[in-house]
Formats: sequence, C-alpha cells, structure tokens
Amino acid sequence: MIAHRAGVEFHPIGIPQPEDVIRATSRDSIKALKDVNESVLPLFDGAADELIALSDGDAKQALRKALAFMSGCHKEALSSRSLLNGTERQITFQINLQSTFNGVGLVWNILRRYIPENMAGAIQGMRALESMNGAVFDVPEDSAT
Repeated sequence: MIAHRAGVEFHPIGIPQPEDVIRATSRDSIKALKDVNESVLPLFDGAADELIALSDGDAKQALRKALAFMSGCHKEALSSRSLLNGTERQITFQINLQSTFNGVGLVWNILRRYIPENMAGAIQGMRALESMNGAVFDVPEDSAT
C-alpha cells in the first residue's frame, strides 16, 4: 500500500532471523544423523513409540517436535530482530528512491505523506544509505503488517 501510493520500492531486510538459524541447525542435525550407528537404533524403539503416541500417532509431528527440541527453539514463539541493532520484535525496511537526497528528512516527509501518523510514529532508527538514494529503518513487528 505505502510503496504503491508513494511510488517507491520497499525491501524488508534483516540479520539472520531465528527461522534462518533453525533451518541451518536442522540441516546440520540431518547431516549428523547420517553418522548414527544402526545398531543402537533398537534401543530407542520404546521412546520413539511413546513420542509418536504423544503426537496422536502423527510420526511427522513427533519428528518435528524432536528437531525443535534439538535446535533449542521449543519454548516460545520466534520473533524478528532488527538488522540495525538486533532488537527483538523489530523488522528493518529499506526504501530506495530514484534520485539522491541530502538527508533523511525527505524520506520522513514521503513516509508521513503516505502512511498513517501512528505508523510513521512507530518508525525508529532511520539511517540514510551511503549512496544517499535510500534509507533503512525499523518498525515494530505489529506495526509492519
């Protein structure tokens, strides 16, 4: 909505998010599982059956739970982090303009013109790109959607 009305392009950017880390951890776990000696697997039959039963017979759900536990990310929902300062529950956006500018005041004016005041007020940490043809800023997760 904002990009269309303002005639500019936004790109959400960020540090590796928890989802990215979990995907990488999962790939590493799968690679490590190739080294499990087949002869020890029968020792885990009872535990595997119990885990599947706890997941109402859904073996895939049981495996997802085991992988989540192995990754260390099983207690709470994941939240985004700011690329600018690592603050949780922040999403970093980049706005690219077609021409250069002298300061972020122009970007602020564009945003204030095209988005509701409460959304513009939630923007934090705006910084101009080195090329001076765009800027990056953080928006709280709940204001970004």
